[in-house]
Amino acid sequence: MSAQNQLEKLGNQFFKYRGQIPVLFFVAAFILMHFFPKEQNWQDPRYIYTAIGLVLLGHLIRALAVGKRAAHTSGRNRDEQVAEAVNSTGIYSMVRHPLYLGNITTYIGWAVFTGIDWLVPLFLVLFVAYYRLIIYAEEQFLTRKFGQAYLDWKSQTPLLLPALWKFNANPQPFSIKVVLENEYSGWAASMTTAWVLLLFQTYILGVLKPNQWELIGMALFIVVFGYGMRYLKKKTRVFKID
Repeated sequence: MSAQNQLEKLGNQFFKYRGQIPVLFFVAAFILMHFFPKEQNWQDPRYIYTAIGLVLLGHLIRALAVGKRAAHTSGRNRDEQVAEAVNSTGIYSMVRHPLYLGNITTYIGWAVFTGIDWLVPLFLVLFVAYYRLIIYAEEQFLTRKFGQAYLDWKSQTPLLLPALWKFNANPQPFSIKVVLENEYSGWAASMTTAWVLLLFQTYILGVLKPNQWELIGMALFIVVFGYGMRYLKKKTRVFKID
């Protein structure tokens, strides 16, 4: 097997488990917080605001991509690559992989939240390398399927750093239903991450109380939101587009 085929195979494996592998990074970050507790940074509002800003920006980037995507593209398929068209307008006219850009931005936000300064550039390098392998496999698939049309768009559009001046509006209407159906699980995951990090930081700082109503209320909201959205998606037609 050639080196290119091996890279594509590895990228497809990462693609298949792209929802689980980042969890390993989060677990590693949580362990590092035990060994490198940064109480001063945890109490600095600049870290909190920067982290939340990056997380929200990451989810916004994803929403902009998903809300105007072509059918059967930019989805959460797991087992194999799926694409019935090349997205090339809207946010896709500025960057080839806005979903992965959104993910990286969100994960870096959580790295900032840990308060461990050196973890931010480390995670940035690791996540860019990780997604670069997925992108390689994805672009090999798209090249085989769409040929020169895809190569032309690829040659004019940056990989992960958006070229804002290249923006070309997408005439398709924005669908909040598509965003909610596809993105609620990611929002719930981010809220859960925030809850775990806040719980740990509160515990280490010695201010955790049995009746910590903010954390209790947040946990209840996450459960209701996650299972409520899952019920609406699986058992109703709320998100269906006629």
